[in-house]
Order: sequence, then C-alpha cells, then structure tokens
Amino acid sequence: MNELTAASGDGSRIALVVDDNIAFAENVVEILELTGYVVLAAASAEEALPKALAGQVAFIVTDYRLPGLNGAELIKSVRRYGQKIRAVIISACSDEETIREAYEAGIADFISKPIDFVRLTRVLAAPTSPKAVGAWSRSRAP
Repeated sequence: MNELTAASGDGSRIALVVDDNIAFAENVVEILELTGYVVLAAASAEEALPKALAGQVAFIVTDYRLPGLNGAELIKSVRRYGQKIRAVIISACSDEETIREAYEAGIADFISKPIDFVRLTRVLAAPTSPKAVGAWSRSRAP
C-alpha cells in the first residue's frame, strides 16, 4: 500500500487510513487526498499505532475488523497514550455491540460499509466537540 509521508506543520491535514483490504483502503486514501489530506496507510492496528502516536495525525479512518487488534481497540490504545486524534470506524459489521464498542472507544462516527464518502467528508470537515464523542454510547447504554 502506498504511503504519503509529507508533513503539514501541525498535522491538521494528515489522515491515517487503516484497513487490511488494500483495494478498499486505496479508495479511501484517494477520497481523502482529493479533500486535501496527506494520507498515511496501514494494514493493521499494530502497524498503525506508531504512526498515530508520532504526533502528526489529525484523523484516523479505520476498519473495525482488522488482523490482531480491532479498530476500536486501536482507538482505545491511541487514547491511552493521550492522543486526541479524531476517528471514524468503518465496517460491514454493524451490530449493536460493535457500534457500542466503537463509540465507547471515543470515535466521531461509525459508518457502515459500503461507505458513504459524502458522510465521511462531512465528518472530516465538522468541528470537533468533546461532548459529541461517545454521545451515542451514553444515550444508548443499557
């Protein structure tokens, strides 16, 4: 998978795409590049974590199902290191438990596959709100 590594100062336009389906990841990378992001890519959470922790990534777009750690576990790991990177999980698996786990990890949105690229770009453009992160899980918790 290709990886662009140019830095953009504070990292506000650097995105990290994590998906083991290379063809799908390349589609997401292309969309993000068209919206002005410099894009890093990884095929697993273990490969993505050091990239996320390097301090330049502003946004993570990750699949839920990955080899090794899943996407929610990746985001939890990023949070444990104190990184406040916005994240979206994309997945064909959209059962209630998966979605709950994703929001509890602190994501901005959960998008079911096939991905709605318009929705993804809206999430990227939306201002961050700490109160919005995890709101779904708090409002729907059992």
